[in-house]
Amino acid sequence: MKKIILLTLLFVSSIGLNAQTKNNKEASANFQGLKIVFQLTSADTLIHQNLMNQLKNYWSVAPDTQFEVVCHSAGLNMLLKNTCVIQDDIKMYADKGVSFVACEFSMKKKNVTKDQLVAGSSTVTSGVLEIAKKQQEGWSYIKL
Repeated sequence: MKKIILLTLLFVSSIGLNAQTKNNKEASANFQGLKIVFQLTSADTLIHQNLMNQLKNYWSVAPDTQFEVVCHSAGLNMLLKNTCVIQDDIKMYADKGVSFVACEFSMKKKNVTKDQLVAGSSTVTSGVLEIAKKQQEGWSYIKL
């Protein structure tokens, strides 16, 4: 009797897993070719953590999506070694292809050098112009 119950549970579980895998594949196909640029201007670490949660969710259903996070003004804090609370997450997503970029104008204003940025990040001359360029290239824009 125990074997029958165990086999039944295993069978039901496998059906659920197969349905979930099928749903994930269908969802992924629905999001092919997406490109999203995020604008971050907040120093609030809760917003930074929320962004990582959002990326985790997006990545789970649309792993082929291109993402770029543009940090300028107070948002630059997310990419500074001494203020960043999500350095491991940034490195992990950067390794998966997500771009995290710091505005060089904001860096200059705050006397920040490139060596003060977290691993996995890079720079652009102007955060706002980078976002405008991405939109011109067909990227969707999300303000954080």
